[in-house]
Amino acid sequence: MTPVGPSPPGAPGSATDWRVVIDEKGRCGSISYNEPAGSVGFSWEFGGGDTVAIISFEDEATWRTRYPWAVGRRAEILRRVADEVIRQKSPGSFAEIDEQAGWINLRQVTPPRLPAAAPASHQAFRDRKAKLTLILAAFVLVLVVAAFGLKSMFSIQSSTGTPLGLSVRTPQHIATLIRTLEPYVPSLHRNPDNDRHRLALFLYPVDGRSPGRTIPIAQGLRIGDFNLAQLLGCDGSTVWFNLNGIGGVNLTTGKLVGAADLRRANTVLDETWDDFRRFEFDGRLRVTLPDRQRIFEVVPETLQAIPSPTPRDPAKLPFDPALQDFLSSGVRPTPTEWLGLHSPNEVAREFKPKSRLSRTNRAENAKELRRLHRAELGPELDRGYREVLSMTPVSEDEFFNAAFLRAAASADPLRLSAPESFLMVYTSKPGLGGTAMLARVDSTGKILWRTDTGIERFKLAQILPDARNVAFIGTRPPVPDKLSEPILVIVDNPSGAVSTTTLWK
Repeated sequence: MTPVGPSPPGAPGSATDWRVVIDEKGRCGSISYNEPAGSVGFSWEFGGGDTVAIISFEDEATWRTRYPWAVGRRAEILRRVADEVIRQKSPGSFAEIDEQAGWINLRQVTPPRLPAAAPASHQAFRDRKAKLTLILAAFVLVLVVAAFGLKSMFSIQSSTGTPLGLSVRTPQHIATLIRTLEPYVPSLHRNPDNDRHRLALFLYPVDGRSPGRTIPIAQGLRIGDFNLAQLLGCDGSTVWFNLNGIGGVNLTTGKLVGAADLRRANTVLDETWDDFRRFEFDGRLRVTLPDRQRIFEVVPETLQAIPSPTPRDPAKLPFDPALQDFLSSGVRPTPTEWLGLHSPNEVAREFKPKSRLSRTNRAENAKELRRLHRAELGPELDRGYREVLSMTPVSEDEFFNAAFLRAAASADPLRLSAPESFLMVYTSKPGLGGTAMLARVDSTGKILWRTDTGIERFKLAQILPDARNVAFIGTRPPVPDKLSEPILVIVDNPSGAVSTTTLWK
């Protein structure tokens, strides 16, 4: 470190091909040294005691990198800057230059004989500055963390989502839409219209061997966005849904499929793919073109739309099956035999001898105790009807609101093998608190097994039958002061084993 004063007139460095520009911003600022070869930047701040100002600059390593044109002229440029600052701003001062530490001190008094004290004063000032900077940074960090922490602390967290609409079967899963309220901060005048929700697809394996998986679909949705949201069906590859427009989830990859994907796969088709009202599902996703004449169906593997061989049925309802569609009052073990579930009133009114039975008889949702009956049927009449020749109870056992299960409306009841048997749905007991039961009944009326689904019978929302297993969706019986839990129950047809999962996700 060498104390120096301003260069005398005519001294080296006084040429007019360089200049020093000082910028003041309160108690600090910047200094720019400029010459045709380039510029060097400095910073300055007021000092304390006999130190007028402190000028800082780059260390030697950084200087070589940033100012290669001035590598051999470091001392010369520092001297020029010190002299010019003294000339412009502090006449009568002298400069202490420490090239290695990277600073210049401007002092007002005669330099001491032992210059070691000057770096100590300078270092103390810089230490104080660093400490204050650290305290300020910590304070700002605390404010930021507190702001986010308070928001999180006072946010209402919706820990579970709830099922939305009806579920559908896939080859290996039961698929259900789950809606979840996103966290929000409560207020005295909270407007529910400002709430935001997430939508996801929950896939639960029909074998019950894993807890299932949830695939996100969308977030930041308003409650009005769910007015028409529903699952449409599964084509084996994709679960299709409506959420203010057509969408799907690929079961293999978990990726979302939307109108843009359908458009890319069908560039030659004059179709916008944006009007959800023209979509329907019948084994495959079907779309009616704008001319309202042509109907195309989407090939699952390629998403390409091809002309549908099946015309649209105007009487066909949207996907909204009723429970009674899956329930039959009886089965035919053979063409001339009838195994039915009837109350005494029903036998006397509809199933007495000489009554006519259709191919499939839909069961009535009646709060009556029914028994298993066997009947002999006469020859087939017109439209598949047969006459009842006799009707006899199998036993005295009674089952409340019982019926046989079938795969779809107007279909024959499910027929299991080894041994030949059928599935019977009934309620565990009359009155409140009764749960949906499932039993396997052989062709003679013998109960092979029975199981309790745990779902309140009159809160049973959906039945999804299959030859391998049957899925039931509904809520548990009510518990005082608690909301009834929605559950999905899958019963294995051969054994009666039950797999249950909550639909609070």
